[in-house]
Amino acid sequence: MKQRIIVWLLLLFTISACGGTAATPASDATITPVFAFTEAVVGPNRLPIGIIKAGSPVNDPQAAVTLRFFNLDVDSKTAVGDATATYYGKGLPAAVYVANFSFPSAGNWGVEINVQLTGMTKPSTTKLQLPVSERAIAPKVGDKAIAADTLTVSDTPDVSHLVSMTDPDLSLYQVSLSAALTQAKPIALLFATPGFCRTAVCGPSLKVFSQLHGTFGDKITFIHSEIYRFPFGDSFSQQNAVFQKAMTDGRNLTNTERKTGVSDAYFAWGLQSEPWLFLIDGNGIITARFEGGLTAEELTPILTQLAK
Repeated sequence: MKQRIIVWLLLLFTISACGGTAATPASDATITPVFAFTEAVVGPNRLPIGIIKAGSPVNDPQAAVTLRFFNLDVDSKTAVGDATATYYGKGLPAAVYVANFSFPSAGNWGVEINVQLTGMTKPSTTKLQLPVSERAIAPKVGDKAIAADTLTVSDTPDVSHLVSMTDPDLSLYQVSLSAALTQAKPIALLFATPGFCRTAVCGPSLKVFSQLHGTFGDKITFIHSEIYRFPFGDSFSQQNAVFQKAMTDGRNLTNTERKTGVSDAYFAWGLQSEPWLFLIDGNGIITARFEGGLTAEELTPILTQLAK
């Protein structure tokens, strides 16, 4: 339980990283929804929400979670859209409730989140602020995939140097991303560090990813890229030092700090959190992206479409 609380404390930091601020929930002050993502951008967004009750993360399959969106730069009182979040929690340290919304413009947005857990007679309402950027930091849907070399069993025969876990699924390291992008075949690309994940969902997500490879691997190339350089512990410590300094200073990482200890591919893709999954079509265009924990329930129908 302590580890799970730490997971959501890290996600609470994500709110400040996104610029979000919360009002006191109207009907139940113990319910706290948090953004389990680090950026929102103009266009379609997958918006995973975490829920904390009395200091502990919630995993309630029956929870009703709805969102209303307000353009605070135009009219803070009139909602311009809404969404219903879907529960995904199987195999994760804590559940996420995923909504989808397409922001029509950049600027300051408000998100009203209504949560009704099992046993509650009325929903709890929380209002968060969310800055929406014109351009994403991480590659977004519609972007061309960035050709980068990821490690393979051919160039890294010592598998202990390949990924920060024991007994890895070597089928995920057969082809480099740069080579895969020349093969006109869809790609599922996962950036995750099972041994040093800040959010504790990299390991479970990699397990799901491996299972999905067993189902879709004949039609989709599955590639896992470790976030840190070997030796992973040293690299994590180096990156953690610059991460903590940036937190203390209240600023984003510089490019030099972002590159410290991380793999070339992770840096090339401009990522600043983990895990990240990108789905890429046969033309090398990103068709979907997922930040945070993965579940087979969410991904199976999307991969089925990608494999056609």
